[in-house]
Amino acid sequence: MRKLTVEQEQLIVDFFRKHIKMDDFQKELESREEHRKLPLNILEKSRMKSMTEIDFGKLISNLWATSLWGNKDYLVQKIIDDNGMDKIRAQFGDILYGTDPFEKRFDRFEIKGLGHASLTEILCLFDPNEFSIWNNKARIALEKLKFEDLPLGKYRISGEEYKRINEAMESIAKKFPDLGLHDVDLLAVDYFLYEVWKEVEREKEIPEERNEFDHDEIKDLIKEIGAQLGFETDTEELVAPGAQVDVIWRAKIANLGAVTYVFEVHKKGSIDSLILNLQRALNNPTVRKIIAVSDKTQLEKIRDETKSLPENFRKAFTFWEALDVKETHEKLSAAIQSISKLELVSSQF
Repeated sequence: MRKLTVEQEQLIVDFFRKHIKMDDFQKELESREEHRKLPLNILEKSRMKSMTEIDFGKLISNLWATSLWGNKDYLVQKIIDDNGMDKIRAQFGDILYGTDPFEKRFDRFEIKGLGHASLTEILCLFDPNEFSIWNNKARIALEKLKFEDLPLGKYRISGEEYKRINEAMESIAKKFPDLGLHDVDLLAVDYFLYEVWKEVEREKEIPEERNEFDHDEIKDLIKEIGAQLGFETDTEELVAPGAQVDVIWRAKIANLGAVTYVFEVHKKGSIDSLILNLQRALNNPTVRKIIAVSDKTQLEKIRDETKSLPENFRKAFTFWEALDVKETHEKLSAAIQSISKLELVSSQF
């Protein structure tokens, strides 16, 4: 079992005593235990074998990871259309009830459209004594608490990395009895980390040079932004011969037919290859804009490389800074969440 360092212990104790109100913490834990009832019922072994689309829709739409989606029906139906219920049932059956080592089951779990934030939340709700939630808030909080040996910069993790993360979360849970909390699980740790994250957000100062981002995370955020804006979205799509792109937004417009916007997220590698891929994408007559997404430094290099290219390419080409994608996603999600409270659109889930 992993042990906390002296520095980690002190940071946890200091934060808890300074920022956590025991009554609020206990009420949140009760709320979270209530939140488990629906997924536990749906994921019960005998019921899960015949999981319906409605069951799956309820499971996904009730996750905290999907709380910022304005149109959850679209999200659920997209996942079902992309995978099929047979595959969804088989994948959940394997990861929850399979006999192979868990790390192997985690690595081979693959449901298109279901990211690790949603998957680990489902696992945590299923068994909070064994599994933790791995999302952006947890990563930021763990960085604040000096868990620097964990893969804090990674959006997608391996089964072995998830095992290490769970061990770290368990070490935090074992500190709680010293603070007056007993019989806590990793859902309680998740709430604690959420409170740490809120404090980090209050303290945060954005540096001038903002270059760190995770390729897969940014790709999924762009997809979600497009879906929230009403576009049909997809990732890893072949839009033209030789041109597979990270994300597309597509709209059907009466007098124009389909209009497609193409996004390529560039973190490292050949800029020439990036540009060539986007040039090929323009061979699709529906493509109206091609967007390179990266950090500020890389975008400047890409701009320099494209100055001598034909005018039609330069007119279609534009740039989006990765951190701006994150900020756009946060602000748009907050706006949509606020509007959702009006209940203008009803959901079948």
